[in-house]
Amino acid sequence: MNAYEESWQKFRQERRLEFGGHTDPEWQNGHDLSASFVVPVETDRIREALEPLREALQPFPFVSLHPDHFMHITLLLPGFVVREPKTEDELSPGRLGELASEAREALAGFSPFWVNLRNLNAFPGAVFVEVHDGGKLEELREAVRKRCGLAEPPGPPHLTLAYIHAPDGTPAPEPFVRVIERHRDKPVGELLVDRIELTLLDLGEEYPEPETFAVLPLAEKPVG
Repeated sequence: MNAYEESWQKFRQERRLEFGGHTDPEWQNGHDLSASFVVPVETDRIREALEPLREALQPFPFVSLHPDHFMHITLLLPGFVVREPKTEDELSPGRLGELASEAREALAGFSPFWVNLRNLNAFPGAVFVEVHDGGKLEELREAVRKRCGLAEPPGPPHLTLAYIHAPDGTPAPEPFVRVIERHRDKPVGELLVDRIELTLLDLGEEYPEPETFAVLPLAEKPVG
């Protein structure tokens, strides 16, 4: 059983929702700005395939669908950006440049590659589309993580389609679980991973335009 199937089985068995996403006050813990390594996702090629999924999720009041400009695959969360870091999940503005340089070094051995986006899935705090590529994106993520000295992420790479905004521990309604299950084998499309970005997110807005701090391209020739 792979990590995606484990996530689905766990969600289906526990049927529990929680408040997910960057606007969660408990996660923010008083911070205003966060940094992320992401794969940007331009939705032109996949918007038509995403539409039925969005329409199926729209009726549930606790579902907060991501707009097109917010679609991305999060690889790593370096932390919250503050002037004077005091905890492990905080970093200074100066550290951002160092992270970009370290990540660029880690990416030196990677050429662009295609990933397959398919299968609706869920965590308690988010609904997402799985990323299938034979483990290439996880390999890339791990190389960047090690070079930058970051913590291991909690789950496999995924394209978040929506956040769940419900009090922690809220039971997942049966119709909601059925919607996810009905689209478990849904193909969405392919995505060329030719760069990653180090982005900054204003935590005071629901769906801000992420600010790109650094664009980190992979080598020139695509694999496959």
